[in-house]
Amino acid sequence: MDKQPRIYMLHRVLKNYDEKNYYYQRQTGISWKKFIELLDTIEKKGWKTKPISALAKGYTHNDVFITFDDGYRDNIGAFDELINRGMIATVYPVKDFVLDGFSPIDDMALHLMSTPNVPKDLSLSLLGGRLKRILRGITASRYRYLRQRLFGIDVDADSTHLFIQEHHLKLYNSQGIELGIHGCSHRAFTQLSPSELNKELTENYNWIRGLGCRESMSICFPHGKHNKKVIEQSQLFGLIHLGVDCETFYPSVLRRIHITEDYCG
Repeated sequence: MDKQPRIYMLHRVLKNYDEKNYYYQRQTGISWKKFIELLDTIEKKGWKTKPISALAKGYTHNDVFITFDDGYRDNIGAFDELINRGMIATVYPVKDFVLDGFSPIDDMALHLMSTPNVPKDLSLSLLGGRLKRILRGITASRYRYLRQRLFGIDVDADSTHLFIQEHHLKLYNSQGIELGIHGCSHRAFTQLSPSELNKELTENYNWIRGLGCRESMSICFPHGKHNKKVIEQSQLFGLIHLGVDCETFYPSVLRRIHITEDYCG
């Protein structure tokens, strides 16, 4: 048995590759062509896709676990393709993103993509700098206040078709696509007080159960952020914990393989 299970981390599967697109620059988007290549590779190698909950019973070197973060609507086609191939994945939708159709980081990205001549330092700050770190820890209402104060932007970007809807999640869950906890607001768990974290986990857990999920629930930490206290509190809601594609000091948090447009595996 391998030391770590083979867990793929995806966010958005977009129709075509565009190097100017924020999601490709941030490496949270892959093209449809790349996605099909990934599935073809899985089939050629004889690997078996499994839901994250199956990890409770162990895994073999032939097992592969596909995960999708946040709940983007353009992944519907990817889910259909998986089901048509007899494959399984686990989705970690963010409750507020799905119900409100709004995400602070995505809103700022959409505004920047629709604005000509954006200063390079601002774009870099959103991709991996101070602005991104700030957006990881604030509520939507706080973000809107700061957006107006700092940039003079009063109106949300059009994100009508950005996130999947509840009825889609119920449908795909009934067809074998597993659902897991990824927070309500997508704020980093390490930046929340114990009471705030308990509220996030409780509301998210109950919401996922309401969508029809009956499996033992897993938790995917928003932005991969975790510490000892977060892990201990999260164990009350799910025993399988996922991080991102980086080393962790905690063996119980499983590392994932970040699937990007240039991934070769």
